[in-house]
Formats: sequence, structure tokens, C-alpha cells
Amino acid sequence: MTAPDDETQALMRKARQAIEDARLLLDHSRSEAAVNRIYYAAFDAARAALLTKDEAPASHSGVKARFSYHFVRTDQVERKHGRTLAVAEDMRNRADYNAFAVFDTGAAIDLLSDVEQFVEVIADML
Repeated sequence: MTAPDDETQALMRKARQAIEDARLLLDHSRSEAAVNRIYYAAFDAARAALLTKDEAPASHSGVKARFSYHFVRTDQVERKHGRTLAVAEDMRNRADYNAFAVFDTGAAIDLLSDVEQFVEVIADML
């Protein structure tokens, strides 16, 4: 079995890799695909943070709710970062499941910037 610290670090590596993947996709004007990778960067960082609380929710909504409970509600993470996770999830859902959703590169770049900050906040906490 993997030690929690190892899993935490693996999730943070995945988060950073997803950010790099998003940059490559944005370089090729693939905004919807980039939004997917941007969301997963935030999602994996939130999962890493939750491991420090001995939590591993099984669903995306569970990760969001438990992250808010442990970190946003207690002011360990600013509310704006909690909103970043929610906004990224909403944008990813639209990008992945709405056939008519269109994201301009600027919106994806803005989300990427917010999620990069989110991931660094989590990294600093760990």
C-alpha cells in the first residue's frame, strides 16, 4: 500500500503535469481540452490536501465539499481559492458535456492563472 505522503506528492505531481498539459493545449488553441486539464490540476491538488485530513472522497462533489469544509471554512485557504475549484469544475463540465460550449482562449488562460495560484497555495500548505 502507498503511504499517504507518497500519494500526496504523486497527486501534486499530477496537478503540475496537468497545468503543463493545459499550456500545451492552449498553445494550439485547444481551449476546451485545456479547461479539462486545468480542472484536473485543481482537483488533484484538492485531493492531495484532503489526504492530510485522512480523507479521500469518492466523487468530485465530495472532494469539493470536503475541501471547503476542511480548508475554506476554517480560513486555511482563502474563499477565492475555494471558488476557483468550483468555477473550474463548472467550466470543465460545460467543456466536456455541452456540445455547444465554446471557450475563448482568454477565459481558459484566466482559469489557468487562478488554478496555478490554487495549486501553489496547496503546495505551500503541504
